[in-house]
Amino acid sequence: MLTNLFIIFRTHNNTLLYLARSIKTVTALILFLISTSWVSSQEWNSARLTVLYGSSIPFNFNSIEKIRNGIEIITGTQIGISMADSNQVGHDLEGFDLNFRSFNGQANIRGDVYTLPLNRIRVRAENSLGLGAGLSTGYQDLTTGWTTLFSYTNAAWTDLTWQNHQLVISYECGKPVADGGNGSLLGEEPDYYNVEIEFELVPTGPGF
Repeated sequence: MLTNLFIIFRTHNNTLLYLARSIKTVTALILFLISTSWVSSQEWNSARLTVLYGSSIPFNFNSIEKIRNGIEIITGTQIGISMADSNQVGHDLEGFDLNFRSFNGQANIRGDVYTLPLNRIRVRAENSLGLGAGLSTGYQDLTTGWTTLFSYTNAAWTDLTWQNHQLVISYECGKPVADGGNGSLLGEEPDYYNVEIEFELVPTGPGF
């Protein structure tokens, strides 16, 4: 599943008066489903991510307070998890990990001229429905390597369906270090920035 994040910084005027300068950031989030297909004979284990809502996530930095303190969007996206065990010997499904990273090793959030560090974007996944036994790792920095956001394990496996097993994805951008983030957007240059984020659903259990 791929996520395209577009961050747009626009100055509404060029005045040197600091308090009159306004920066607006918009993040458009588009989620594309990439998954294994369901096989009618169920010869193979299968997994699928379904986007229920949250295909566009706006970050509007329209005040000095927001620019200084950052923005958190709680429950920005909701996804359903579908997984089925084929009961094939040696491939016992017991759970999954949901991972994320910047797509294709993109090293920073690129603008037309300038760049931002990847870790200005942080992501969190939490149980919304039916996955209460799972473990969220809290907010994690966007990096070029796979990072786990959520893990679920149930040795007494029962198949998961997107209608009854759901996660919510939250996002933060530009949160100060003092508040647990990786730095505010104060002083950053206006530009059109973008980065692709890739989500990965990985089955776990004996044989995986």
